[in-house]
Amino acid sequence: MIYKLFSAYNPPMRNAQETLDQTFLEMRWRCLSLAADLDRIERADGGPTLLATDPRIARLRQAMAILLHERSSRAVAVQNLFSDQSPPPSR
Repeated sequence: MIYKLFSAYNPPMRNAQETLDQTFLEMRWRCLSLAADLDRIERADGGPTLLATDPRIARLRQAMAILLHERSSRAVAVQNLFSDQSPPPSR
């Protein structure tokens, strides 16, 4: 009885295929959204220069490289990339 109650609140984790089936459309949407944002920037006045020189775009490129080439801990690597690594202010 206790096991049935516990398992109702904590279903078993999905396998890789189930996870992909469940999340693919959202992942696809995120890629399309990012592509559209970059296209809008590129078409705007000054866009090509901004895409070539802005450090935020450089970070996005680094994040995409992590997504494509890292084998594990992608989320940690991307989070670290976008995190402020400067030391805390002294008191």
